[in-house]
Amino acid sequence: MDVSSRIINEILDSLEKVGIKRELIKLEKPRQEFGDLSTNVCFLLAKEFKKPPQQIAEEVVKKLEFSDDSFVERVEAVAGYLNFFLNWKKISEVLLSYILKNEETYGKVEVEKKRVMVEHTSVNPNKALHIGHVRNACLGDALVRILKFLDQDVVVANYVDDTGNQVADIVVGFKFLGFPLEKPEMKFDHYCGDEVYVKVNKMYKQNSELLEKRKLVIKSIEEGKNELAYFAKQIAEKVLKEQLKTLWRLNIFYDLINWESDIIHLKFWEKAFEMLKKEGYVYYAEEGPAKGCWLFKLSHLPEFKGLKNPDKILVRSDGTVVYAGKDIAYAMWKHGLLDHDFFYKKLTNQPNGKILWETASEEGEKDHPKFNGVDISINVIDVRQSYEQNVVATALKVIGKGKKQYIHYAYEVVSLSKKTAEKLGIETDESKQFVHMSGRKGWFVNADALLDALFKKAYEETKKRNPKESEEFLNSVAEAIAVATFRYEMLKVSPEKIIVFDMDDALKMEGNTASYLQYAHTRCCGILRKAGEWKENFKPTGMLSEKERELVRKLLEFPEVVKKAYEELRPHHLCTYGFELATAFNEFYHTCPVLNAEDESVKMFRLSLVKATKIVLSKLLNLLGIKPLERM
Repeated sequence: MDVSSRIINEILDSLEKVGIKRELIKLEKPRQEFGDLSTNVCFLLAKEFKKPPQQIAEEVVKKLEFSDDSFVERVEAVAGYLNFFLNWKKISEVLLSYILKNEETYGKVEVEKKRVMVEHTSVNPNKALHIGHVRNACLGDALVRILKFLDQDVVVANYVDDTGNQVADIVVGFKFLGFPLEKPEMKFDHYCGDEVYVKVNKMYKQNSELLEKRKLVIKSIEEGKNELAYFAKQIAEKVLKEQLKTLWRLNIFYDLINWESDIIHLKFWEKAFEMLKKEGYVYYAEEGPAKGCWLFKLSHLPEFKGLKNPDKILVRSDGTVVYAGKDIAYAMWKHGLLDHDFFYKKLTNQPNGKILWETASEEGEKDHPKFNGVDISINVIDVRQSYEQNVVATALKVIGKGKKQYIHYAYEVVSLSKKTAEKLGIETDESKQFVHMSGRKGWFVNADALLDALFKKAYEETKKRNPKESEEFLNSVAEAIAVATFRYEMLKVSPEKIIVFDMDDALKMEGNTASYLQYAHTRCCGILRKAGEWKENFKPTGMLSEKERELVRKLLEFPEVVKKAYEELRPHHLCTYGFELATAFNEFYHTCPVLNAEDESVKMFRLSLVKATKIVLSKLLNLLGIKPLERM
């Protein structure tokens, strides 16, 4: 049991001993002057005992007993509340010992083990990733890291739509408009998205007959096993591999690439549709506004009652399938509810040493991991798809009899600050302080370009601080800072809020930035390096100073924050905690001498506190996908 749980259990046990039922007790953190933990349980008991809450609280305080070796120093009855003041000297001794002896596992909390698929990124394979795509990927990857840290069985998927208009547009450019198949001076995904895609869409306006070529390409891709389909797949795969280089640079990796064309060629929808009809989940409309359509039954469900047309059309009267229908079939595969599977092939080896697999519609490799059959699927898709995703989630709840959980992890868009947009050559409106991106208008910032700009700025700052260091060191540190900055700026804001990204603010060494957290870790490493050999001492010789106590308090909170981030699926809680921990450490560093402490035992205790801080900061940064640096 971690130290925080031991403290809470001691308080609960003590209250239970004086006759208060455990299930009534809820502990909260009051304002600092009212102690460290508080409970309003006396208000809940007032009606039963027919006494004022304050009188009950005073009587309880008289009965409570805590030894000198307890985690609780004293209890006060204030305005009906029981306020507990903790013994921070005892806590620091136990906590530091626990962290240093359980370095690998500190922060882990017990949760029920589940098999989870996290699907994220899902960028059309016709362009390079822009900053909005990276928010999706960073959120998904952070969720993966949290889940894996808590020993969940995780499958990481990237769904690639290689059958839609976007891929068809670049095929039209290459096959019918004479665009060269590559531009040596440009990364292939940049070339396809920034030039071919943009120019082809302009040509559609000038020559509407070209739209027939697009229809031909889409039809050929959906039919499969023809020259245009094979060519389109080659182009899509080539773009994907360039996108992956960007994602790998950001420390983002996958287990499986799911190609949409394989879903079509293997007739997932047709098989799912037959199952839905057989089970009575869909019906054919003989009359009314949806006459001739197949609809999914939703009107009997509480969340859809009251809507004018609650049942969802899945197949239109012309026989075409809506997106929600395809997504329901795909979701059924994820959760093992579809009696059908893909073939699988090895796509490539990733820089993290793991094989990246891809789906196939023709015979693949026999020995492959099992990818589907998950208990929970987390689908990172922007907020604009909320209605469709709600339909899919509801369908899975009905089809899976409530045993499977489909989560739409919605997030808002990323915009650029006016200042950053101008630096990157984007025209801005004087009346607006930020710029929304638009692929069709060509208003977007490729992730590679932004990473390179961040690298350049980080390199300049690193060289200023380390003028005598080698190029290898400078490049390594600058790359780590650039990647950390990009990831942190995508994660520190809760997903339901719009991000306004400013490059200069992100690279500041002060404030809530990745560099600030990395530098706190570096400072810990520097102190420990200068200390040389020393003996751990977990027991303070006297009362803790205010800044020592605050740092210990923050270290104690780590498991609780991890649990909150896991339960709410909100990585930004880790960012907020990381900033608070780095701030607490820096205030401790500036007020409490470590290497020049007043005596040897104090020095050893403070070195132990620094080492514990380094351990927690390192674990936290890794959960965020950020490299902890020993020097910067």
